[in-house]
Amino acid sequence: MKYRVAGGSRDDFMTIATTRPETLFGDVAIAVNPEDERYAKYVGKLAIVPLTFGRHVPIIADRYVDPEFGTGVLKISPGHDQNDYHIARKLGLPILNVMNKDGTLNDVAGLYSGMDRFEAREKLWSDLVETNLAVKKEPYTLRVPRSQRGGEVIEPLISKQWFVTMEPLAERALHAVEKGQLTILPERFEKIYNNWLTNIKDWCISRQLWWGHRIPVWYIVGKKCEEDYVVARNAEEALAKAQEKYGKSVEIYQDPDVLDTWFSSALWPFSTLGWPDVSREDFKHFYPATVLETGHDILFFWVARMVMMGIEFTGTVPFSYVYLHGLIRDSEGRKMSKSLGNVIDPLDTMNEYGTDALRFTLCMGTAGQDINLSTERLTSNKAFTNKLWNAGKFLLQNLPERSDATAWDLLLANKFDTEAALQQLPLPEGWVVTGLHELIDKVSISYEKFYFGDAAREIYDFFWSHFADWYIESSKTRLYHSGDGSATITAQSVLLYVFENILKLLHPFMPFVTEELWQALPYRKDALIVAPWPSTDLPKNLLSIKRFQNLQSLIRGIRNVRAEYSVEPAKRISASVVATVDVLEYISKEKQVLALLSKLDAQNINLTESLPGDANQCVHIVADEGLEAYLPLADMVDVSAEVERLSKRLSKLQTEYDTLLARLSSPSFVEKAPENIVRGVREKASEAEEKISLTKNRLTFLQSTVST
Repeated sequence: MKYRVAGGSRDDFMTIATTRPETLFGDVAIAVNPEDERYAKYVGKLAIVPLTFGRHVPIIADRYVDPEFGTGVLKISPGHDQNDYHIARKLGLPILNVMNKDGTLNDVAGLYSGMDRFEAREKLWSDLVETNLAVKKEPYTLRVPRSQRGGEVIEPLISKQWFVTMEPLAERALHAVEKGQLTILPERFEKIYNNWLTNIKDWCISRQLWWGHRIPVWYIVGKKCEEDYVVARNAEEALAKAQEKYGKSVEIYQDPDVLDTWFSSALWPFSTLGWPDVSREDFKHFYPATVLETGHDILFFWVARMVMMGIEFTGTVPFSYVYLHGLIRDSEGRKMSKSLGNVIDPLDTMNEYGTDALRFTLCMGTAGQDINLSTERLTSNKAFTNKLWNAGKFLLQNLPERSDATAWDLLLANKFDTEAALQQLPLPEGWVVTGLHELIDKVSISYEKFYFGDAAREIYDFFWSHFADWYIESSKTRLYHSGDGSATITAQSVLLYVFENILKLLHPFMPFVTEELWQALPYRKDALIVAPWPSTDLPKNLLSIKRFQNLQSLIRGIRNVRAEYSVEPAKRISASVVATVDVLEYISKEKQVLALLSKLDAQNINLTESLPGDANQCVHIVADEGLEAYLPLADMVDVSAEVERLSKRLSKLQTEYDTLLARLSSPSFVEKAPENIVRGVREKASEAEEKISLTKNRLTFLQSTVST
């Protein structure tokens, strides 16, 4: 539409594009970019606002205007656009409001007064066309803000609201972090906190809602709201103040607005403890708190405001640490919403996977980073919970009966908190107790530094990969096959010691299952929730770690060979272990563990310093430097049958490989087929070539043993 230039010819006009022509009655200026040569001659002159009976507004230059957007000319309507409002405030322009709160135009709109905004838009355009001030009308897509509840188009509107002056409050909140009175974790969020407080604007706290803390302002009936009001704690106090100032016959009414929710929430740390009565025991005991844990998305909405209010009203920060967790998103990383249908109900999740599994899954995330919550993660941690429960059952089944007080006295008398006690333990026991002592140190440090995800992963790995998979299995040689009462008691003591400490470390993450297992153990004096935290800096036998790792490498090597040759799980095979004297010494003491975990025939394990005579008919394993094993092939497979099977497999693989090579050597395929298809064929050919090589090597080895 055209805005004619006052005092110019009929050809002197400026074309302005808008999606809301009805707001032109609120125009107070026309703006162009100072470097836009098209309009330079008009800057400093006046423009005539259409359909306003000749109302003039100044034509100004401002760098805010984008010359490439629209026509490069911007109408300034500060009463109905936030950006225009800031420009008007900066330049000292007046502010006109053309609308009532019901969406009708007010008296500023002249002949259009009383019309609904959308009706006025149609009528206005029709009149612009009739007066030859319309240029053209075209479709335009933009983001239209709508009410979440009613769906109506939201109209920006200037109105009188209550504000809080923020700079003095923000300054003290910034100093709290600078002086170390408040620590924000992870540290990278400190920049966001500082940036927001440094650039803070005054805070509008008026809200037109039905529910909330009512703004404590009362106005005088018959007087102007902006000038005559009283502030009080309640209606009685307000009336007394008003009568003192305006006489006994005064009538008052309270501001209908309520405080911004975040304003009310900002008072939470102390208002729940009896403030302003700071002599209350709750206030003295619980304020200030130590740690606030919340989502990173409300760092400035809530956290910064609690800090400002706490300092303002109590003189101290409301907490010493702020720990910020990430947002919970769906498995694809999308924010949960009803419209997407991807909302995960925590109650349903707890019913399906267990409360402890859900807690543990969330806690394993990295501080401040969003978590993609998937059923795979939940299923994995449900399995972890079941593993923990089954470990507890194993212990209870293999510990003395509760009624056997003598046996329990012996168990509970065993302590592993001294160097001497640790050195006396057999290899698996020394290894697992040392691992536990290292775990306690690591987890305690992680907790102190708020590295909760690290602590959770460290406990998970130790329990599953060390205690459950290795030590519990090793302990069965003492519990079931040893025939040595003292070895059994030692194993029972270590099982109990390690398991109860794992429960302590896990309890903050998984309080329900750990408490249940703890109280199922005999002779517990207190509930787990009040049990003392494990001591740190306990002794460690690092030699046992190295030696048991060697034993593990040997067992893994034997297991891998068994899997390679598809040895039946129940079949026991013989083995020759070749090592140095010192290695053989500790391996020989754990011969039963080696036999049980590797499925070897304990009677046919040969421990020697030299190669066995049938070495060329054995599969050779190098577990570590100075530790090897030889497994007789004849114990594991029918060599002739295996040669025949591998020969057939090799023939099949060669055929597949030749077919793939033929496709790749065809120019028509390589040049015409899609790139991803060609790449896939190349990858398959590479895999087939590798399989052929492995099969040939194994076949050569087997054929050599047959000839031998």
